[in-house]
Amino acid sequence: MTIQIPAFQVIQNNISMLVFVTTVKMIYERFDVSRRIDDKKLGYQRSFSKKRIKEIKNYINQEQGIIPNSILVNIDEGKFDYQENNNLLILHETESLGLIIDGQHRVNGCYDANPDFKLMVIATLGLSVKDQARLFVTINKTQKGVPASLYLDLMDLLDGDIEDFDGEGVTAERRAREIAIRLNETDESPLYELIRTTGESGFGISLNEFVNQIKDYVEPKTGKLANYGFEQQYKIFEIYFRAVKAVFLEQWDNPKSYILKTVGFGGLMQAFYEIFNVVMQKHKMFNTENTIKVLELIQDFKFDKDNLPSGGGFKAQEKVAEMLESKLKKAVREDFVVMIGD
Repeated sequence: MTIQIPAFQVIQNNISMLVFVTTVKMIYERFDVSRRIDDKKLGYQRSFSKKRIKEIKNYINQEQGIIPNSILVNIDEGKFDYQENNNLLILHETESLGLIIDGQHRVNGCYDANPDFKLMVIATLGLSVKDQARLFVTINKTQKGVPASLYLDLMDLLDGDIEDFDGEGVTAERRAREIAIRLNETDESPLYELIRTTGESGFGISLNEFVNQIKDYVEPKTGKLANYGFEQQYKIFEIYFRAVKAVFLEQWDNPKSYILKTVGFGGLMQAFYEIFNVVMQKHKMFNTENTIKVLELIQDFKFDKDNLPSGGGFKAQEKVAEMLESKLKKAVREDFVVMIGD
């Protein structure tokens, strides 16, 4: 059984689109929403905001509101026919016709309000997932805005995969982003599922914050870790956070702790290179065991509101780094025994 809808073709910069009107029920039931939070490979949209959906539902039902702007979908190749002479779109019987590129909250809110509510739709035809992702980012950048973390998370789809991160032209941002994604997706990683990639709030550190904190360290020409290959850089940060987690485990697991909030995490990152150097000077090798030994010298440091400066800005993070470095230097001096003799 097919669905036939009057539709008009529009071509912009060699991209063919169809414009039509249909019920929100048809869109809701026949098109999918690919949420990046659920599908790490192919999805690209933000997670649903229940608040926004409820607001749209109330707007339609209680305020008799209208939705004059269109929903953007992509209809997959082979799932439609278009009769140009009759201005007729024929949709095939299939479980999913394609994806909603823009308008997921309007679709959900309108459906909850009234499944027969009519919406205007613009459909691109047979776009690749990569091109859909580009379109999603472009549209939202010029409107509400794609969260910076989500934009970073989409880099593989937007710019393509990178096989050699030591290659020419690989930016510090791409290196930092790859380190973050690996740490977030590797089961054994101390930061497994603790880096938020879609811009939503919650426990853990945002991808954007993580990338901003480490990209200067891995800058290919001027970074403090520039002499290390990419895989070594990744290993260094894995070791660092594994040791931090081990020494400050109780605080690490406590949602009220500031250790994985902007001010605490920023302080740890700005103090990283000083800690790295202390480990190398004392033990000649940067590994988890040696880093734990160094951090144990300051294991009584508290990442809480009573000990840390207020706010999460750069100056507050810088102050936390100074506190960590000062405490570590004092502990190292006390721990260092010098033998003097003739």
